[in-house]
Amino acid sequence: MSDLSLASRVVVEMSMSLDGFVARTDHSTDEVHAWYDGGDVEVPMPNNALTFHVDAASAPIVRAAFDIGANVTGRKTFDDAEAWGGDDPMGIPSFIVTHEVPAEWADRSGPFTFVTGGVQSAIEQAKAAAGGKHVGVAGGDIAMQCLRLGLLDDLWIHLVPVLLGSGIRLFDELDGAPVKLEQERVVAGVGVTHLFYRVLDRLPR
Repeated sequence: MSDLSLASRVVVEMSMSLDGFVARTDHSTDEVHAWYDGGDVEVPMPNNALTFHVDAASAPIVRAAFDIGANVTGRKTFDDAEAWGGDDPMGIPSFIVTHEVPAEWADRSGPFTFVTGGVQSAIEQAKAAAGGKHVGVAGGDIAMQCLRLGLLDDLWIHLVPVLLGSGIRLFDELDGAPVKLEQERVVAGVGVTHLFYRVLDRLPR
């Protein structure tokens, strides 16, 4: 593994309701992502026509979230996003964790590398491709696998003032062992509070 890959940190960046949900049961995220349209500062996605409109406090945080070197994503997220129209939305190497390569992609070249050897293999490949930048992890299941395996370095949680009552929780898939975190900073935005944590260690039960 190169020195650049060793410098890469593995980051989960998710919007979450006050009661801990990152999406509704049908995977819709309108409520938790409402803050992306809550201000006057335009932040365009690097490789996509989408432009977010956020407040001045949130804008540098969104830009930092875009400034990553590679993505690791689960197959469900990949399928739900319909492969982002055939290209990674940030224009970076994208590693998809899956049990088998989708038939429609088996003979196609493109921005996606399908990893059938598990999450750890995907993270190692993403670090090698990231050029020293952070590796982003998308999808709650893959994020929790990284946390359980000790592969996750940072949690960036965008806490939104809404109670969904039910849906998909980010932290439901832990195996019961506590995880010690260090709070690095808190940034108050319009309709969102940005919480930054460093993952320190798994603790004994």
